[in-house]
Amino acid sequence: MYKFEVLTEKNFSVETQETKIVYNTEGLKTLGDWTPKGSGSLGNLVSHNNNVAKGVSDVYFINSKVEGGVKQYGVDENNFLKCVTNFFVRKSIPSTWLNQNDEFLSPIKNDETLNFDSIVYSIFNNSSYQKSEENTKNHFFWMSRDRMKELADNMGYDELYNDARTASDRHVYKLLFGEERIYDKLSPDAKAVLDKATELVELSMEMRQVMANDENHLNSWDAGYAQLKLVWKEYFPEQFKEFRQLYKNMEDRMRPLVYELGFLMK
Repeated sequence: MYKFEVLTEKNFSVETQETKIVYNTEGLKTLGDWTPKGSGSLGNLVSHNNNVAKGVSDVYFINSKVEGGVKQYGVDENNFLKCVTNFFVRKSIPSTWLNQNDEFLSPIKNDETLNFDSIVYSIFNNSSYQKSEENTKNHFFWMSRDRMKELADNMGYDELYNDARTASDRHVYKLLFGEERIYDKLSPDAKAVLDKATELVELSMEMRQVMANDENHLNSWDAGYAQLKLVWKEYFPEQFKEFRQLYKNMEDRMRPLVYELGFLMK
């Protein structure tokens, strides 16, 4: 462990702004060691390198495997919670010149609520590129097929109704509202984010139908956040702003747990 003073100039004198501790993490288990690789049946988590700086651009969810030598994890039912937690831990810490080389570690203890809240965090992050289109399912969709069929039927939205008619509920919906009923175990602010997103889906059905085309695939009943926010930003800016504030509140509340649980050393 090495301790350094971070200095700043104030009133023509040099003062200590804060203390930065640099740790030797050689021999410690990393966040990558903690996150098992899966089959990829639910998608793929790219989590390249292991420092804070790379969390900005090199960590994201995508439907399929990325070619090249990047660090990535196939996501399946067995490693799903660890993958979404890995994603939260890496995306929630802003990179600065002081922390950009800090390494993420295997946690010293588990927090089940954090794992569950990380599901919601992962669905609606701007680096969540899961989408639904022909022959591609979005397993991160949180609403039921029956509810989407009902909404489409009420709107006369035949394309979306027919897409949902022979489909099955997605993995995240089953986790949240199935036998385990994880929704009831979410933190209040995570529930608020999820509920607001559901409200926006219901509110935006008409304009979604208007905006749907072969490029954005909004006729897919399980369209992902990267697709849905196109409609929300365009036609419901105030509600979308409220949604993003709820998301920020959740992220700000969760962020200290990265240090408290030992994913990063203070």
